[in-house]
Amino acid sequence: MEPRAKIVYWDRTIETLPRDRIVEIQWMRLKEQMRHLLARSPFYRRRLGALGLSLESIQNFDDFRRLVPLTTKDDLRKERDERGDSYGGLLCVPPEEIVHLIRTAGTTGVPSIYGLTQRDVQTLGELTARMWYQIGAQKGHTVACATIGTWNYFAKALLEGLRVAGITVYNFSMPVPGEEVFPIEVLSRYVAIQGIYLSARPFMQVTKKYGDRLKTLLPHLKYVWVAGQRMTKSFRQQVESLWGGRLYEAYPITDVGLPSANCPEQFETFHFPEDAFVVEVIDPETGQDLTGTGKVGEFVVTSLLAEGTPLLRFRTEDMGFTTLTPCPCGRTGMRLGLSERMAHAISVGDRLVFSSDVEEILYEFPRFLFLSYHLVRKKQQPQEKLIVRVERPVNFSPEERLQERLVARLREALGLEAEVEFISKEDERFVVGYKPLKVVTE
Repeated sequence: MEPRAKIVYWDRTIETLPRDRIVEIQWMRLKEQMRHLLARSPFYRRRLGALGLSLESIQNFDDFRRLVPLTTKDDLRKERDERGDSYGGLLCVPPEEIVHLIRTAGTTGVPSIYGLTQRDVQTLGELTARMWYQIGAQKGHTVACATIGTWNYFAKALLEGLRVAGITVYNFSMPVPGEEVFPIEVLSRYVAIQGIYLSARPFMQVTKKYGDRLKTLLPHLKYVWVAGQRMTKSFRQQVESLWGGRLYEAYPITDVGLPSANCPEQFETFHFPEDAFVVEVIDPETGQDLTGTGKVGEFVVTSLLAEGTPLLRFRTEDMGFTTLTPCPCGRTGMRLGLSERMAHAISVGDRLVFSSDVEEILYEFPRFLFLSYHLVRKKQQPQEKLIVRVERPVNFSPEERLQERLVARLREALGLEAEVEFISKEDERFVVGYKPLKVVTE
């Protein structure tokens, strides 16, 4: 495995600011964003106006959290459907100033549409250049970056970040079959490839296909950046040695365009550009502010620099915590600790079980590494037992007692009754679009 990367900053000044200076910048930019939205956003002008809110009403962050209502995906869908507004009332510039359209994946409903101005695109590039440098990329490197077009925020951000950072990129499409052959088997013969980006499903496909040949095919590889795949400890331990480079995880919050990544010094939490976003953590039931307490709640995000279709206090439906504990890498901003999306959870008895809880146990077994799986969520929650479906391992024998051993390990680790079912890898319930499906409701 590649030794620990040297700490590199894209913008050392902004990434190592004292706490009071970060808060000062956030407040200055939040006031400007509020002014922008009240003047230009049909959705927020109506919503905040109905509550009698003005710039004068909000004198500090406490006022902001107390008075400004949360924005949900359903709020924007309702606005879009009732008013026939493709942007859900968010558009703050003349339509002709939008230069790039993006959408969400639509895994929890009809995709939402957002618009980027030229300034938004440049901002996205600057912010994501920080993330690339954070994982060890720098000018002079070559990165093979797999995206299916640039229809979502993070795909656009990845390429813009590389462009702004002046890093050579070979952009290819995955999970289109065979697209990985050229960068891994051909291009790498003539060009030293230091970095690779893959989303979760292609990452699993490529790793499974090449195994430990990756180290020979990519002898200069320093880092692999992956989005959409929670890197449990057991998974990381088994996979890093195959690639020969360090494995980093991206956690992009796509509706608001927030990029993030862990760093060479730790993999438990994610750095993000705090000067460009305000992140809160709330109790999803009571709305209680849990920010900075270390307690798990729902992430709520406000974009401070977006121009085209900004969001205020957007409920992400992602669960996690925030910490201000200094990171060994020297970056001073708040970090995100990710639990899981509520969409990836089921209630078993009195416990909430996330797909990552099961994956940590599943990938302890070498026979299950790279195999697809999902949890079964019964419509009636909570359910009595944990049901896990796993892609059937190839050529396994009854003597291995794989199902029995996995059930026993799940019971031991989670303290729950469990059932394991093997199904065909062709089962379409394993994948929706380009994302592995972690939970199926029946």
